[in-house]
Amino acid sequence: MLNRFTARPRHWALLFITSFSLVLGIAVYLVSTPPAVDESAPNMSEVLEALEATDFHNALIPPLQPPPDWEQYTLQAGDRLSHLWHEKWHLPLATLYTLLENREGAQHLNRVRPGQHIEWLASRDGQLLALRIWQSRAQGSEWLRESSGFSFRELTSQREVRLLRLEGTLNGILVNSLQDMPEIAGQQGAIAAALDRHLPLRRDARDGDQFSLLIEQEWLSNDPTPYSTRLLAFDYKGDRMQVRAARHQDGRFYTPEGVSLIPPFDRIPLAQRFRISSGFNLNRRHPITGRVQPHYGTDFATPVGTPVVAPADGRIIRRGWHPYGGNYLVIDHGQGFETRYLHLHRMYVNRGQDVRRGQQIGQTGNTGRSTGPHLHYELHINGRPVDAMRAELPSVEKLEGNDLREFKEQSQRLFAGLDNRMNLKEVAQLLPQSR
Repeated sequence: MLNRFTARPRHWALLFITSFSLVLGIAVYLVSTPPAVDESAPNMSEVLEALEATDFHNALIPPLQPPPDWEQYTLQAGDRLSHLWHEKWHLPLATLYTLLENREGAQHLNRVRPGQHIEWLASRDGQLLALRIWQSRAQGSEWLRESSGFSFRELTSQREVRLLRLEGTLNGILVNSLQDMPEIAGQQGAIAAALDRHLPLRRDARDGDQFSLLIEQEWLSNDPTPYSTRLLAFDYKGDRMQVRAARHQDGRFYTPEGVSLIPPFDRIPLAQRFRISSGFNLNRRHPITGRVQPHYGTDFATPVGTPVVAPADGRIIRRGWHPYGGNYLVIDHGQGFETRYLHLHRMYVNRGQDVRRGQQIGQTGNTGRSTGPHLHYELHINGRPVDAMRAELPSVEKLEGNDLREFKEQSQRLFAGLDNRMNLKEVAQLLPQSR
C-alpha cells in the first residue's frame, strides 16, 4: 500500500515535466517562425506562365512592326480553298472545318467560285479573327471570332474601293512627312510602315527626298473610316536611292522592267541538310502545362560549329544574346520577309551589315537554354511566323513570259495614276479586285 502511494508523486512529476516541455517547445516555435498572414498562395496563371517561359522560342524577340490589317485574295480558276487556306494564307485547317460546321455559312464556303473576293484578318500567331467573302461589291458574308466560337452574318454594307495619290518631301521620318495629309488621317503609320518594307529608309533616306505614293483604301459604305489601306505603287527619288515600283498580283513589288525588289530565297539556311528535330506546329501542347503552346520555328539537329548561311540578301537588324535563346541574329530581307536564328555558337556579322544570299553569318551551337546542339530557324512574313519549310518563297529575280506581260499591262495603269496621267476612278475600274 505504501509503495502505491509513494509512486504517485513520481508519476505526476513525470507528467508535469513532459507537459511543460511540450508547451515550451510550442512557444519557441511560435516565436521563431514568422507569421504567414502576409503570404498569398501562388496564382495558377503565374505558375503556368513561368513554366511556359522556359519555351523560349515563342515571342523571344518582339517584332519590329505590327502585322498588316486585312489581307485579301481574288479566287482564280483551279484554286482550292483548303489549299489556299493552309499553304498560302497559313491559317489552321481546323478553323476552316469549324466554319463549315455552321450550315448557313457552309453554303457560302462550299460554293466559292473564281472571281470572288476574299478578305481575312489574322492574329500574329496565325489565328483567324475575321473572314469576309464577297459575291459582289454589294453582297458579302462575314465570320467573326467570339469567345464562344465564330458568328456568321450576311453583310448589308457595300464594299467600296478608293485610290489616293500622295506626294511630298521627306522631312525627318516618313510618318512625319505624311502628317499634314487629312485624307489619310490615322493611316500615316501604316503607310509609312508599308513603304519601309520595300526601301532601306532608315539607312538611305535623307531630308529633301521626293516621293509619290499610290494608295488603295477599302471601306464599308456605312463606316466613316477605311478598314484596309494598301500601297499599290511608289516613286522615290533621293540622293542615295531612286526606286520606282508597283505591286503585282502575287502581292510583291517589281520595277517597271519586272525586276523584283525582294531577292530569291533558299529553303534552309544551312549549306547541307540536317534532320529536323522539331518542326513548325501551331497546335503543339506544352509538355508540362498541357496548354497549346505553338512552336513558331524549325529546329535542325546539327553539330556545334555547322555553318549558318543567309537564305537571301538582306540586312542584319538584330544581334544579341538572350538567357533562353542564347546568341541570336535577325535578318530583314524586305517586303515583310524576316528570318531569325537562335542558339548560335558564333556570329560573323554585325547589326546594320548587308549580307548576300549564301554568305556565312554564324555557326550553330548550344547557347542559351537548349537541350542539345541545334539551330532554331524562323521565317516571319508581314510580322507573322510561318512554316519556313512550306511557305511560298520568292524564287525569281525578274518576271518573264506571261507574268511579265501581265505585270506590264497592269503596272502601266498604276504608274499612270501615280504620275497623275490618268483619273484615279478610271484606274480603279480597270484594275483587278485584288493585288
